[in-house]
Amino acid sequence: MKKVTLVCAVLLSAAPLAHAAEGRVCTSAPSTPRETMKTFDAATTFTCEGLDGAHRISGLYKQGWTVAHVLPASRSDDGPIRTYWVLVIEKR
Repeated sequence: MKKVTLVCAVLLSAAPLAHAAEGRVCTSAPSTPRETMKTFDAATTFTCEGLDGAHRISGLYKQGWTVAHVLPASRSDDGPIRTYWVLVIEKR
């Protein structure tokens, strides 16, 4: 039991070292009411909180960002459901 507790303590103390120094959430333009989910590809552009303009993934990498997660999302805003992509990006 002591070995398990020691291993857990070591892993928990090392966890903060793995966190990103900076992170942002980016979203693509939502689909139109007539479309389904837009294709996610190299041409997909994103608007990121705290960053000016629209960005492609290649441009984000050139600025030193890495993609931590890609997620599909949807919203209705009291109308038809519209889908879009969400990126979580980070800089270490």
